[in-house]
Amino acid sequence: MRSTHSVAFATGAAFLALTAGFYAPLGLTAPPATVTNPNPTHENVSEGISDTTITTKVKASLLDQKDLSSVHIHVRTREGVVRLTGTVPTTTERHMATDVAKRVSGVTSVENHLGIHKS
Repeated sequence: MRSTHSVAFATGAAFLALTAGFYAPLGLTAPPATVTNPNPTHENVSEGISDTTITTKVKASLLDQKDLSSVHIHVRTREGVVRLTGTVPTTTERHMATDVAKRVSGVTSVENHLGIHKS
């Protein structure tokens, strides 16, 4: 088991070194972090973590709904747009999932691709 972890770590480290070696001569480096912008690859800190945070909050909100079977709902977020995929048992629950997602802070829109599947 340890040798498997060692091989995986060594492979990952080699890939990282190879990637860094490839991009460095091209002058493609991340801008330096500053006090006002600690996450330089994004406009602000909240932009970098917001999609993950939004996804987590939407999932928690869906699980919190008593009349919603959210076990088969998958949530992805990109730039504040939440995409719901998977299945729910009724059309009512499909609409409810959209409403729940829209109420989460940071959500700009919801794409509901949920199918109806009676269990």
